[in-house]
Parts: sequence; structure tokens; C-alpha cells
Amino acid sequence: HGIPWTARYADHWAANFVLTINGRSTTIQSALLYLSARLQPRPDLMQDLVDRALLFAAIEEAPPEIGEAELEAAVDTFRARQRLYSGAAMQQWLDDMQLTMETLQELVAQSLQLEKFKNTLVADQMRPHFDAHRRDFDRLTVMRLETTMPASARRLAATWRRSGTCPVLDGSQAPPRDASGRLETLFACDVPAAFAGAKEGSVIGPVDGGGTFWVGQVLARHAARYDDATRERIRDLIIDAWLTGQRSKATIHWHWV
Repeated sequence: HGIPWTARYADHWAANFVLTINGRSTTIQSALLYLSARLQPRPDLMQDLVDRALLFAAIEEAPPEIGEAELEAAVDTFRARQRLYSGAAMQQWLDDMQLTMETLQELVAQSLQLEKFKNTLVADQMRPHFDAHRRDFDRLTVMRLETTMPASARRLAATWRRSGTCPVLDGSQAPPRDASGRLETLFACDVPAAFAGAKEGSVIGPVDGGGTFWVGQVLARHAARYDDATRERIRDLIIDAWLTGQRSKATIHWHWV
């Protein structure tokens, strides 16, 4: 049509895409909006983008229905979380994000469909998973210190075992220079195996925690119970396992344009 080649092909065909999963592309706008919401809870952003694309690809095969009242309530919840209590504040936010209300409703609807898909995915697996892995959901109250220096971790563990109490807490030993400590209650499946299988009062470590070394003591152990917190953790594990399987089969291509 008389258009010079250099003008016609000045932009790469994938210039607006950051990712394609099985032929389905994620636009830059979509990725940035998603990352702005997910940045704090989960830092593994690249895997999050892959997982999001895989989930939405699965949803497209049989999209869950979203009612008008359900969508309206979800948009109201979104506005409340963003503290957009007035029409002017809502419009200002839309202008800042360069979105329309229709686009926002589409994004909220996608989030609702995503939750419905996840609920359907896990519905028949929750209780069987708990029954088969009950010990994984024992709750452990653990006092631990972690450091990047293995020698310091070994000295700390030896002193802790002799006294039976954390030497940093009782003042008998200065903490390692880069040590951080915490008292927390965790599921057995979320701690190293040495902690998961330990008896109450046991001093464990040093244990490689993936770049840091854990030294700690199991202060209490409570038998697993099928409550809301346990169900939420099982839900996450089932979804993570499904996503791992999907990633292993997917054709993934990043567009570094």
C-alpha cells in the first residue's frame, strides 16, 4: 500500500507482549497491573506470570459464570480495599491507571472466575489430602535463629543443646552478626524435615534452610486439625501441584524486546 518497509516494521510484532504460553500472549499493560497487585505478597514474579497465564488458559475452556450482582459486590469490595469511597476518587484512580470502568469490571470478573476455578479444582481433594498427609499439618511452635555463617550456626547449636535454652535470649552468647530470630507457629510441611519430625524441647540444627542455616527449638507440637487455616494451606498445596504439572507441559517463550 505504499508504506515504507522501515515504517511498517518499526515496531516488533511482539512489542506489546511480555509472555506467550501455549500461543496465548500476556500484554505489558496486563502484566504491570497484575504485578502491582502481587509485588508485596509474592516476590517470584516471573513464575507468577506463567502461573496466571496457565490458570486463565484453563478457565477459557469452561469459563465460570459471574452474576451481575456478584460482579457489582466484587467491584465494591475492590473500591473499599483501594479506599476509593467517592465517585471522584474512583474516576481519578481510573484516570491514573488509564482504565475505564468497563475494563476494571472485566479484570474483577477475571479474578472472580479465577477463584471459582480454583475452588472447583480443589473441591474433591481437600479432605482426602488431609487424611493422607495428616502429620504434615501438625502445628509446631518453633523458636529459631538463622544465619548465613555455618560456623556461627554450629557454635550456637552446641551452646543451645548444652543449656536447653537459646543462648542469645538468655544473654550467654552474642548473636551472630547477620542472625535474625523469631518465634512462630508453622505447619510441619513448612519447616525442614529435621524440625518437622522433632519432639517437643528438641534443639535442631544447623539445618540448611536454602541459603541460610537454621538453629532452633521445638517448643510445642499440636496435632493436626481440619480447620480454616489448614484447609487454606491444603488448597494452596493442591493448586501449586496442579500448576507444577501444567508448567512441565507448557511451551513457554519470554519476549525480551
